[in-house]
Amino acid sequence: VLIALAIFAVFITAFITAQGYNITDSIEMRSELTLREYAIEKVNETLAYPPELKDSLTLKPETGKFENNENITYSIEWKKFIVPDFEKISGSATEDGGGDEDQSPIQKQIFKVVKDNLEKLIWQVSITVEDSLSQERFTLSTWVSNEKHKVQINGI
Repeated sequence: VLIALAIFAVFITAFITAQGYNITDSIEMRSELTLREYAIEKVNETLAYPPELKDSLTLKPETGKFENNENITYSIEWKKFIVPDFEKISGSATEDGGGDEDQSPIQKQIFKVVKDNLEKLIWQVSITVEDSLSQERFTLSTWVSNEKHKVQINGI
C-alpha cells in the first residue's frame, strides 16, 4: 500500500505540475493573441486612413490607448524608405571612395532617379501594442505607398 501511495504521489505531482505549465502557457498565448489582434486592428485602421506622408511623421511616434481596453496602449512609428548607395549594393565601393569606374554616367543617373522616387514613394509603419498590466509587447510593421507622390523621371 505504501509503494502504491508513493507511486500515486509521484504521478499526481507530475500531473499537477504539467497542468500548471499548460495553464501558464495558455494565459501567455491568449495575451499574445489579444495583442496581435489589437496590432492588426491598428494597422488596418492606419492603412485605411493614412496620414499625409511627410518628414514630420518620423520625428515622434504617435501614441494612444484603445477605447475598448484602457490597459492596452499603442505606438505608431513612421520611417522613410532609404535606398543604400549603388556601390555598396553591388560591392564595388572601396575604402577610398572609388568604385565608380564600373558604372556609366547613364547608370548613375537612372539609379539616382529610381532612388529618389522610391524614397518618396515607399514608407514603413511600425505599430507596437503594449499591455500595461503584464508589460508584454507585440510589434507589427508593414510598407505603405505614398499615393500622393507622382513618379518623376527627369534628366534621363
